[in-house]
Amino acid sequence: MKLQKILTAFLVGVCMAFTPFAQTNVAEKKLGKTLEKNKDASAVFVSEIDLSQLSVSDNGTVTLPLFAKNKLSIVSGMDMTNIKERISFANKKVFITTFTTKDLDSKTYAITKIDGIETVSQYKERYIEEQKAEARKNLTKMPVQVVNQEVINLAGAESAWLPGQIQDKLKSNLQEFLGMKTVVDSKSEAALKKLQAESESASRDEASAIELGKITTAKFALFTKLRKTGKGYTISADFTDLTTGEQMASVISKEYSSSEYLYGSTGAVDEITLALGNKLGLKISDLNKNLLSSGSASFSVDEQLALAKQNEEQFKKMMAQYDSDLAKLSVSNDLSAIENKRKIEAEKALLVEKQNAERKRQAELTAQKQRAEQDAKLEAERSIALKTQRDEMAKQAAAKAAEVRKLKMEKQGVLGQINVIESKKKALVEIRQSVEARSQELYDQLVKDRVSEEARIRNKTYSTVELGSDGKPTQAALKRRENQVIQSYNDLTNKFFADAEAVKKSTVAQDSALLAEIRSDQKALATTRTVSSMGDELKVSFGTYEGSKNGWNAYLSLYSDGVLLYTDSFIVGYEALSGKKAPDMATELRDSVIEEYTNNVDMYNSLLTRGDPIIYFEIDYNVTAESDDKPSEYKFNFNKIRVINTVSGKSTQTSALSKVQPRTMKPEWDLRPISGVVEKEFLRNLKMIAIPGKSIEMISTEVTQKMYQKIMGENPSKFKGENNPVECVSWYDAVYFCNKLSETMGVTPVYSVEGLTDVKQWNYKPNQGNRLRGEITQNLQANGFRLPTLDEWIYAARGGENYRYAGSDNLDEVGWYYKNSGEKTHSVAQKKANGYGLYDMSGNVWEWVWDWDSRGSLSRYICGGSWFHQTFDYDYAVYKMSGGDADYQYSIIGFRIVRPF
Repeated sequence: MKLQKILTAFLVGVCMAFTPFAQTNVAEKKLGKTLEKNKDASAVFVSEIDLSQLSVSDNGTVTLPLFAKNKLSIVSGMDMTNIKERISFANKKVFITTFTTKDLDSKTYAITKIDGIETVSQYKERYIEEQKAEARKNLTKMPVQVVNQEVINLAGAESAWLPGQIQDKLKSNLQEFLGMKTVVDSKSEAALKKLQAESESASRDEASAIELGKITTAKFALFTKLRKTGKGYTISADFTDLTTGEQMASVISKEYSSSEYLYGSTGAVDEITLALGNKLGLKISDLNKNLLSSGSASFSVDEQLALAKQNEEQFKKMMAQYDSDLAKLSVSNDLSAIENKRKIEAEKALLVEKQNAERKRQAELTAQKQRAEQDAKLEAERSIALKTQRDEMAKQAAAKAAEVRKLKMEKQGVLGQINVIESKKKALVEIRQSVEARSQELYDQLVKDRVSEEARIRNKTYSTVELGSDGKPTQAALKRRENQVIQSYNDLTNKFFADAEAVKKSTVAQDSALLAEIRSDQKALATTRTVSSMGDELKVSFGTYEGSKNGWNAYLSLYSDGVLLYTDSFIVGYEALSGKKAPDMATELRDSVIEEYTNNVDMYNSLLTRGDPIIYFEIDYNVTAESDDKPSEYKFNFNKIRVINTVSGKSTQTSALSKVQPRTMKPEWDLRPISGVVEKEFLRNLKMIAIPGKSIEMISTEVTQKMYQKIMGENPSKFKGENNPVECVSWYDAVYFCNKLSETMGVTPVYSVEGLTDVKQWNYKPNQGNRLRGEITQNLQANGFRLPTLDEWIYAARGGENYRYAGSDNLDEVGWYYKNSGEKTHSVAQKKANGYGLYDMSGNVWEWVWDWDSRGSLSRYICGGSWFHQTFDYDYAVYKMSGGDADYQYSIIGFRIVRPF
């Protein structure tokens, strides 16, 4: 302490030596009296005093207990910004303080220097660093708002839906992987974007930071930019403290070639989430790191279970935060609060869906683990760890589907409505893809199981009772072993079908609900909508007056969600504005009439030029979704334009449009069922019979409803039953089915329409009773599926036997017909087969064949009789045929198929 006083005296002495004014070092106890007795207007006093109780008012007056008994005025002669914090930070009470005489008459002195405290700039730097440190502590506690600050080079529909998809994905990722609290505050988003842009174009300052903080309830914001480049897309993001303006982390994704990679699994948003976590010092679990960077394809069942449990815990925290936010918003009547409440309720509902899915997932994984353990006990060398990356995709897709259900179509522009539909399609397709991926995994396991089971059975040691006197297996033992192999094959195959069906059933409710909503939304789109130029979507401008057409050129542009949908131009007639007919310039001879006409035109020219809304426009249009074979295609049908007098509200001119404009949304989502591994395995296991003496094999039964449904995605039959023959199918439907079956099975289609084998190019809608237009030909060299010819059918029906009916002279033994059918179809293969092993070639349903009936080019032969026919029993004979128009769709007609052998 003595050393400090010596140094203080030395420093004071140095200061006095170099100052041009008289400076006096005064003890604290004598300072008050010294200042009162001072007679020198230039005197400067230095004293080591207690400043712990110092305070400064707004007008600069300084209060110190030291001078409580003195008649002195102390004011600020230095920058006193946050002086208490600066004094406190020095961590002491006593400071060397300099007082300068300000006004000797009023005994006013100014504090001009306090040694040992920070300068204002030093304080501000320290304050910002403290705020940064505090901010990092509160990253998972304080609200974060995700703002789509800027979209660069995106146009059309993509700019309407893609940023929203990315924003939603980012919000979800911040919550689920970084544990942040995201808020919805749409009212402040535009202002935030503006201030953020201003702060980027100039140096950041405290004032702009404070303004940012005032606008939103969030402490932090993630400002994103979506840029379309020549090769693809990138996303950049700045994580900003709204109260200081500090850019706490800045990240940019690599370039992605396609937009769906931006928000898809392991895409740009996941990449940015991982980078933000690293830069902000937030801990991300190893499971989540792998999930964000590589997906869960390589996760073991244990890892997936751990992830599911981890997610459930995170969802619990998120649910508590949602409940807290809703409780706060419930007491507010502010419009933005009401809007935010609705959005948070939607997000909460989504979270409930996620929680339920997560619990269900844990149950599925637990069951899967148990199955794996059971299989491992049977065969230790066989791994049964079923991957679930697509399952996760299915959940995300379902989550995602749950979210879009909350959107109100009537509150969006037409493209917004279409984007909702497309989002639902995306979710539906991803569910189906996840089912297909899981089915593929099950199929891969089936193939392994078949090989290992066959090897196990064949390599078993024969028992004593299975050996002959020569020590070799008996024929019966060999036959038994072959039957065991066949039984094992069938058992494993049936298990595969059962497991695959269980996977499909686990999503059938979501699938059905999504499809129903899509159909409902598509129907709503087709309702005529009216858009007015009084709103933001329809913009109108005017050109010059056309004297020869008695009207003004008008130019219309229709927008939706900022996307230009339609442009047109037409003439707004003079009569529509004035209510009077324009005079005939060739016949009107009165100058006064022409003068009035001229004056009116000039007046309306002026009004229209100034933009005065003397008239406004309405355009009527609707949108129809194309059929499922044209994925994501829509037709905009523009019907009428009306000119309306603003004052009277009456329509003064109507013009019919009858214009159609197509639009295809990207990415395209195909609603048609996936013909995948389950369908192919089902078809591979169909019993096809090689027909002796012919180079074909024929399906042993009529095509069933189950088979038809798998390929066509629908079942037109009257008498429902998956093993009943499909009926109410035309000859055209059967031809379409054959080619689509060939495509599914990866073989060459047989039939062509105008040279085209791809059914998608036939412009034909099955099961609607219409006709295939164009020349239909068949390529008998192709290895695909087709209808039998008339000769092939009769030959196969005889079965190498000499019976009246297919397999017997007694029709009751082999066929369902009017006397025993009960007036309906029955499951196939319930009656006796014919000599080739073919069922129901007499009765049940008539069967289409390729050949033309002699009655005309649109008539085709049918064979075999049906459940209904009530004329003569010989109609069921193998040689009996009839005919029908190729577009007939009756419950008495079905078909069976053949292929080269």
